[in-house]
Amino acid sequence: MTRSDTEWATWAREHRVAFEVAPLVETKGDAKIQIGFRLSLWAAAPMDQAPGPEQESAVRALWEELRALAECAVPTVERQAGTEIEPPHLAVLRPENDFKPEVGLTWRLFHRDDYLAPVTGADRDRLAVVEKRLMALGLKQGRW
Repeated sequence: MTRSDTEWATWAREHRVAFEVAPLVETKGDAKIQIGFRLSLWAAAPMDQAPGPEQESAVRALWEELRALAECAVPTVERQAGTEIEPPHLAVLRPENDFKPEVGLTWRLFHRDDYLAPVTGADRDRLAVVEKRLMALGLKQGRW
């Protein structure tokens, strides 16, 4: 589904979408090194239906919307990093949002050509651009 930036901002506000960035760390020999970032998007889980197939379908649809939002925020043609989507987080209770149910999507961002290459200042600068883009699309950093 394609939306304008304004429509995404409205959608993000309605679904209480937040994002967070965490280091992606791997072990190389005896050392732990940051090789990239974990970019997670979180949205309030749809709780207006009784538990069961309908609610599960609504949760999966929300996850797909989060994926579309992430794709909009960082179009494929602009990506310099390798990316990988982790399995869906379909019923998360985070302290950042007072343990209210959320649906989450996490992208692993790393060097496309050398997975174990350490993060550089340029990588952090590119991530800052992504964070600004997410905020421009109406997402809150960390929590609502």
